[in-house]
Amino acid sequence: MRFFVLIFSTVFAAALFAQIARAQTPASAASPAQTRSNSPSAKKKAAQPATPAKKEAAQKLTPVVVTATRIPQPISEIGTTITVVEDPQIQEQKIQQVANVLRQVPGVQVTQSGSPGAVTDVSIRGATPSQTLVLVDGVEVNAGATGSFDLSHLTTDNLDRIEILRGAGGSLYGSQAIGGVVNVLSQEGDGPPTASLLSGGGNRATSQQVGTVSGADGNLHYSGGVSYFSTEGFRPVNDNSDNLALNGRFDYHIGDDTVLRGFARYIASNVSLPNFNVFSGSPLDPTAHERNEFMLFKGEIEHHFGEYLLVRANAFFVRQDQRANAVPYQGSMSSEDDRIPDETRGGLTEAVFSWPRLEGFRTVAGFEFRDLWVRSDSISTFPAFPPPSVSLFRARRQEYAGYLEQEGSFLDGHVLVTGGFRVDGNSQFGKEVSPGWSVAIPIAKISTTLRGSYTEGFRAPAFDELYFPDFGNPNLKPEISSEWDGGFTTTFGERASFTATYFSRRVKNLIVTVPCPTCLFGSEAGNASRVDVQGVEIVPSLTLLKGLTFSGNVTILDETHADAPGSTAAPLRVAKHTASALLEYVHSGYFLPHDKISANVNYIFIGDRDDITVESTVANHAAYNLVNAVVSYAMGLPLGHIHNEEVFARVNNLMDRNYSEAFGFKAPTINVLAGIKLDFE
Repeated sequence: MRFFVLIFSTVFAAALFAQIARAQTPASAASPAQTRSNSPSAKKKAAQPATPAKKEAAQKLTPVVVTATRIPQPISEIGTTITVVEDPQIQEQKIQQVANVLRQVPGVQVTQSGSPGAVTDVSIRGATPSQTLVLVDGVEVNAGATGSFDLSHLTTDNLDRIEILRGAGGSLYGSQAIGGVVNVLSQEGDGPPTASLLSGGGNRATSQQVGTVSGADGNLHYSGGVSYFSTEGFRPVNDNSDNLALNGRFDYHIGDDTVLRGFARYIASNVSLPNFNVFSGSPLDPTAHERNEFMLFKGEIEHHFGEYLLVRANAFFVRQDQRANAVPYQGSMSSEDDRIPDETRGGLTEAVFSWPRLEGFRTVAGFEFRDLWVRSDSISTFPAFPPPSVSLFRARRQEYAGYLEQEGSFLDGHVLVTGGFRVDGNSQFGKEVSPGWSVAIPIAKISTTLRGSYTEGFRAPAFDELYFPDFGNPNLKPEISSEWDGGFTTTFGERASFTATYFSRRVKNLIVTVPCPTCLFGSEAGNASRVDVQGVEIVPSLTLLKGLTFSGNVTILDETHADAPGSTAAPLRVAKHTASALLEYVHSGYFLPHDKISANVNYIFIGDRDDITVESTVANHAAYNLVNAVVSYAMGLPLGHIHNEEVFARVNNLMDRNYSEAFGFKAPTINVLAGIKLDFE
């Protein structure tokens, strides 16, 4: 496959030079003074997509995304597969957790191990959670210890949008991006100061409070949010949880050329663990609990050097601190005390060059550095196996990466090509080169865009996989992947659209659990031979009547494995069939001139899948169906500084189905939350 990538790169370069030659003809030959503008608007456009004028109207109707290519680009011009969920949709559905937004995205499966606040993993296209990269405002937050990110505490307060790149992440984002990338992006404040307050409550002592503020004061743009969620859960003992989240963003414009940005996020949660000893078969634990603390800080400067060159640099710090405690009780005389602080710090420098005489051509080059550190302390006691078991390790590594990407628009914008590569240097695993390319072919006559992409990637083993006592294996090799996909999107005016995508991914050296007779637990981390994943994603959307819309998706997966001797490489908690459907109704001016009624029903289906039982065997886990519903009424009456009043009710698990997403962890029963939201200006 590298041979074909080399051929593609050669053809791409030849076409690029042909375009340059065309640009140098007398008809295009203009002096720098004639082609350059010093106006503020021209400088701000240096990093924006350069597209033909006939596409401007379409761009207004399609989202502009940054995750696919690291620079703003209309989603219709991207050859990779990406979904954008914007804030208005999240607000209409009154979704408080990011994980619940992702449940509705094609090819994405979310697994929550029990009650609200319990560990929540995300998988894209059958990849493991550690093969799925999560970004918060562009900062990688996957933990160094596990390689994955627990989404259970990440809220939707003050979000602008969530971008989900399915596949094709390795050539730009490196390790952890084999399956795809989830990028959670904050709002940039603008305009007069505004604020909102939301307060709701429901059964099982569920309470939700959210406050947001945004606006601009001269050159300073700001936004922020704070939320608090608590519940008693649904298990008979020790099932309560609470979550406090704060976030803020500021953008300070120093003239027309320079912007300073700052991002901060803090989350503190306390989660009870009734199923702490689930695998030992013990009854519900009345005392076990877990405390989590997450903080993220990022500072960035962005500067336009003239009309065509944009340079940005940032530095960031992420800390995740997990503490778990379980004391002996009548059902189990064992105990455990864990603390795992996990830190990542680093920075990125990136340049974007828009070619002055080649419309639609941009070059992106960047260098990033990350320093990962983790300390894992665990003390456990088992009366049948004295003395206490102490698991203690510390680990650290540095990761360096450089990447180069070239965008090109050919045949008067009828073929849009992106190609590039990333070189990762790892203090433990050496160098890895990950090439990738994509092509988008808009066919205006039939309102269809054809897409195709190919990318390679890798995943360095997590610290637990390398060093966790009696399980880690320091001889592990990194996972290596290659993936290609192709598909099309067809629109039928503004009434309907249809997207279909086929993808195929191969991962070598897959890290799995293998037998180890000399290990305390009888197994350790090891490399399997290979896993192949193929699948189809189908995404329809239809406006049924005025104000009534339907959207949905279906994903079909097929995985085959070539296992290492004795390994358990079969995919766990990955369903072959998943689906989601959303029916939305919006009507304005029903009772009052400016009121709005909205209602939606969301259906989620997760098919049967293999899972680990409480007896540590692998068995088939039954499929489940989930229905959630929301209804709201906004009056739109100006009352002093209040310009909108909204009442709402949301019902999760409307049919009150008895199901579980992971063996041993019963999923929540029906939950009703009703409340009011006030918007101020």
